Amino acid sequence: NTKFSNCICFKEKKMTILISNENNIRIISLNRPEKLNAITLEMATELNNAIQDAANDTAVKCLVITGKGRAFSSGGDVDEMGEYLPKAGDLFYKLTEKIHDSFSTLLTMPKPVVNSLNGIIAGGALGIALAGDYRIANKSTKLLSAHFKRGFVPAGGATYILPRLIGLAKTQTLLFGGKTLDSNEMLKWGLIHEVVEDEYLNESTMKMAQELANGPTNAIAETKKMLIDSDTLSLKQELEREREKNRDSGNSGDAVEGIRAFIEKREPKFE
Repeated sequence: NTKFSNCICFKEKKMTILISNENNIRIISLNRPEKLNAITLEMATELNNAIQDAANDTAVKCLVITGKGRAFSSGGDVDEMGEYLPKAGDLFYKLTEKIHDSFSTLLTMPKPVVNSLNGIIAGGALGIALAGDYRIANKSTKLLSAHFKRGFVPAGGATYILPRLIGLAKTQTLLFGGKTLDSNEMLKWGLIHEVVEDEYLNESTMKMAQELANGPTNAIAETKKMLIDSDTLSLKQELEREREKNRDSGNSGDAVEGIRAFIEKREPKFE
């Protein structure tokens, strides 16, 4: 039967990023589980586009970042690096443009980000994984640098975020010492805020995300900005800005609702 002999069949392209919504929460999932969510240039571009869209969408009140399968992400895709040899650095330069843009947006976007961390976190994924305002990991989570094993300098925001979270000495232990941290060590070091059993990771993530999404949006946005900028301001400047922003938020509708809710012994309902 030659009925279909001239048929041209197209294989559906698999999305490297999955995007879904639950109420006012946007969920972005890295979706190359068969490759431990190793990040290609295509994937980094799709991820950056998805993060920028979430940041700009006024309907989104909280963003969740997670990974499908046994890893959050193992970092850059080494197979793709091999295609660029002996100039893998040319790929890195393109790749980090997208990853760094995503990293910066996660840190500065005026809405909370919850990172749901599962399995392996390594290499160029460190910055994205640690850029969330609240980071929940399951017990199977392990974190390592792996940059030096491949012969290149850390990127993806690692040299910015790690010293700020855990200090220079622990960062040096992680990078130069080649240490792999399990979830309990990550918690003790201050890299994550919470560790849960593997089967409860999604439930715990969405509970925290919904709590933040229902919170005072403007106060959360201003607090994120104040925390990021605090490293660049003097004590006097930071305290003066606290006074100004505290006054502004205290005169807002959210503060009116929060204070009334306390007086009336009920939960606040922020708009």
